[in-house]
This record gives sequence, C-alpha cells and structure tokens, in this order.
Amino acid sequence: MPKCPPPPTGPFVRCFVRRRFVRRLLRRFVARTALAALALVVLSGVTPVAPARVAHAAGASIGKLTWLGQSCFLLETTAGTRILMDPIPKGLGYPLPTGLKVDAVTISHEHPDHNNLALLTNKPKVLRGLTADKKGWVKIDEKVKEVSVRSIPIYHDDKRGADRGLDTAFLFEVAGMRILHLGDVGHVLTDEQLSAIGAVDVVLVPVGGTFTVNAHEASRIVDQLHPRVLVVPMHYRTDAVTVKELEPVDAFLAGKPNVRREATNTIPLTPLKGRPGTEIVVLNYK
Repeated sequence: MPKCPPPPTGPFVRCFVRRRFVRRLLRRFVARTALAALALVVLSGVTPVAPARVAHAAGASIGKLTWLGQSCFLLETTAGTRILMDPIPKGLGYPLPTGLKVDAVTISHEHPDHNNLALLTNKPKVLRGLTADKKGWVKIDEKVKEVSVRSIPIYHDDKRGADRGLDTAFLFEVAGMRILHLGDVGHVLTDEQLSAIGAVDVVLVPVGGTFTVNAHEASRIVDQLHPRVLVVPMHYRTDAVTVKELEPVDAFLAGKPNVRREATNTIPLTPLKGRPGTEIVVLNYK
C-alpha cells in the first residue's frame, strides 16, 4: 500500500491555520457575547428596540398645543385625545372656540377665568385640583386614554394661600413627553414641590404678575425646573385681554436667548429640541 504523503508545511500553511484558529475564537467570542447580552435583557425585563425605531420615536410629534388665551390651553395628541386646561369665560377679551369637545378638562383653581365648563359642548371628565370648599387639594393621578395626568399642590400667592387661596399644577405625560401647567402659581417652588414634579420637557408658566408670579419670579421658576424643550408664557397682558392689571410678556423675555414668536396660537410638540438651549415660544392667541 502506498504511503500517504506528509501534510503540507511552510509559512503559507502555518498562516492559514493560524487565521482559521483566530476566526474560530472570534466566532465563539461573538456567540458568547450575544448570549450574555440576551441574558441581561431577559433578566432586566427590557424589550430591545431597533436603533432606527428609537431615532424615529425621538423625532416624532406627540401632538400639538393650542393657546386660547390667559391660562387656557388645548392639548391634542396624535392619537386624538384632547385635554383642555383652565377654560376661559366670555368677557375676557379672547375669541372663544365653538363646538369644542374634549376628553377631559383640568381646573387649577375655582376662579372664573379658569373654570368655565360652559365653553365645552360635551360632558368630559372634569379634574378639579381643589376640593369643593377650596380649602384643600384633590390628589389626581390617573390616565385619560394614553395621557397620564397628575396634580401637584401649589399656592396662588407667596403666603401659603392667605391672600388668594390654593392652586394646582397639573403634569401631563404622553409618549414620554412631560408638560407642566402651573395654573396661577404665586410663588417660586419649594424643594418638596420640585421633587413632586420631577423632570419636565415643557412648562406653561404665568408671567404677568399682580395675580400670579411676575416676570422675575417666573424666570426663577423656569431656572428651578430646567425644562428640556420649551417654555410657553401665559397669563399676561395682550391687546385683547380685558384684565389691564397684568404686565405684558416683554419683561419676562428681556435678555433671554432662544425666544421665538409664533404667528399662530398652535405649536407642535416634539421631543426633539429645536435649539441647543431651552426655547421660549410666545404664542399668538388668534
């Protein structure tokens, strides 16, 4: 029987064997790393999301916000949920929408320029921040369809309500975006209130003074909250409002960067920041 030829040798063969050995080690390393990563995901209970999907979610609009004057805003989500905040009455000077229907309405306190349910043509869920006797707060922590709504106790003045009573801030969260409506807040926020509020993306803050915080105090509140995306001033003097004791928005805007004045009363809500810093957007009431 003929003898088998000896196995080939030489630098080329040795290099080939080394490469094959290295590739085998790499495949084992990749496989073990993937298994370890999968095990971590399973143990943590987190569902992995494709990077492209995360980028899309980060840039997608979650809805829009419409200012109807004073402290009244309409939040509309892309899913069609509609929540009205502090509905305004006739006689305030702002044009009132007709045929307005919403899923829920929040009322920060029971002053007549914040609680006009007659503005609505349907019977939505009403979330009142104060008790019927106005001497206490109602704890609200519930969902209106896909929107989480939570209340935070605040005051209408800087004397713990001795002058103008109690007030309520409402925090709305939808698709990971958090919007804070500060009602007629009359003081800078305490550490306890800041802790209860947490991180926010959008702040709706009164700036007109007299009945609420003034421009300087409103600026301090914004500095306390550090909203990630937007600040929208409210409850200030315009050419329409009949409450002449209010100051115009200009004092609040003075010296601030990233100010944008909109020609309309509606702004889209998106988690993506339009500018490097927090943007202040002044809406038109029309």
